[in-house]
Amino acid sequence: MDSFMEQIVVKKTETRDIIKRFAFFILGMLLCLFFVTLLRIFPAFSMIFLFMSAGVIWLTWVLFQSTFVEYEYILTNNELDIDKIIARKKRKRLITIRIDKAEAWGEYSEDKAGGVQVTVQAHDCGYKNLWYIVTNHEKHGKVRLFFSPSRALLEAMNKGVPYAQRKKELKETEKGENEKAAQNKD
Repeated sequence: MDSFMEQIVVKKTETRDIIKRFAFFILGMLLCLFFVTLLRIFPAFSMIFLFMSAGVIWLTWVLFQSTFVEYEYILTNNELDIDKIIARKKRKRLITIRIDKAEAWGEYSEDKAGGVQVTVQAHDCGYKNLWYIVTNHEKHGKVRLFFSPSRALLEAMNKGVPYAQRKKELKETEKGENEKAAQNKD
């Protein structure tokens, strides 16, 4: 029987995102001002400078929108796909990992996994619900993924990781919820 679960996590706005947006806006305004000045100096090329100003405004808007990022986690059987969604328009696959080959995973508290070749950041930048998983990837070698999963996704992943890596606290909450559901039926 196949299992499927997905979750979208919106990346919170950080200071560097605000700085990027401000820089794009200022740079766009300066370039438009430059083309308007050239338009007054060389009136014969007015259409070219107007099109260039419009292009700068469009490019500024595209760059501004590129600072809005979401991550989508898709768990299908034992594969976790991480997609990056930019401005709700463009989608890019960051990585696909097999959770049944996990070497370590858990809630992140300190850097426990040394010797990692690739680190993938796909979390909401809140750092309160930050989890990691370390696994061997056929293409990238040893990979560490930081992500911000929901409780339901964690419980589904807990069933797919190797038995030695399973988290007891996730099993207990699942067992407690099953007992509550059984009591509610009575």
